[in-house]
Amino acid sequence: MLPALAVGYRGAMRFQKRIPVSVIGGFLGAGKTTLVNHLVSTAPYRFGIIVNEFGETGIDGSLIENVDTDGIAELSNGCLCCVGRDDLVSAMFKITSRKDPPDYLLIELSGLADPVPVAQTVMDPFARTKFELDGIIGVADARNLEQTLRDGPEGAVQLAYANTIVLNKTDLATPEQIDQAEQLLQQINPLAEVRRADHSKADPQALLGLKAFGLEWKPQGYQHLHAPNLQTFTLTAERPLERHKVNEFIDSHLISRPNAVFRAKGFLQVRGFKQQILFQSVREIFSLEQANQPAQAPSKLVVIGRGLNPLEYEEAFRATQQR
Repeated sequence: MLPALAVGYRGAMRFQKRIPVSVIGGFLGAGKTTLVNHLVSTAPYRFGIIVNEFGETGIDGSLIENVDTDGIAELSNGCLCCVGRDDLVSAMFKITSRKDPPDYLLIELSGLADPVPVAQTVMDPFARTKFELDGIIGVADARNLEQTLRDGPEGAVQLAYANTIVLNKTDLATPEQIDQAEQLLQQINPLAEVRRADHSKADPQALLGLKAFGLEWKPQGYQHLHAPNLQTFTLTAERPLERHKVNEFIDSHLISRPNAVFRAKGFLQVRGFKQQILFQSVREIFSLEQANQPAQAPSKLVVIGRGLNPLEYEEAFRATQQR
């Protein structure tokens, strides 16, 4: 895997001026379509918007100027909306190949759709020639989050993939409900930034242009946490890691367990590299890239998953160290 550090599935690539893509998901009624409208009307981008079904977009009807034969809706503010999506890659290239292409793509998921296949598509080497995954945005209802997770704990898994979570409808919740919801979100996904909002009016600068899958990410202090149907723990290693052992650990404990390991992210100090290595994975999709900062101990890796044995992971990660 790593005679050279890999990006994507198992190949190394770097591209110039790619179009950023943000994936927006959330519980039914949480306000994700309202968020799309808010971003379209306030953010300084010419957007391309891709959704599952035109009738489910929630795009303000007054914005729609016309729909062409390719199924692209032109909006009055210059943005474009793809009204049908049989194939995501086709839609992405189609909407960006127009005479006046968008400079940012929003992909809105329907209901509790799994964001991982979309992330896999955007991070695929073919799509990466044109696009870069900027971030996954989750939307949660502050007033009903705890009850929603109690009724359907699998919904917590979707929030585990988010880089940023909009804690919406705070105007309808009590201060206690808001605080409890925020604490719950931090337990579900300590890697995510939580932004409070009402009517989905979150600051676009806090949601877009994050480069959440880029090299600018900074590690924080994480503890072992347990939330509905999920667990989070941090692995550390003081000595430099052996490259072939890192390969083995990634294969055996991360990407080979896509139904158990949902996300992993951290900086690694790998012997033979002068810079730190940023590792991140979403199920079986992963990347390893040299960061700008010099290599330093300890290596830290945050893992979010389900049904894992932290002691097994701690022992296996320590075994990757140089002897």
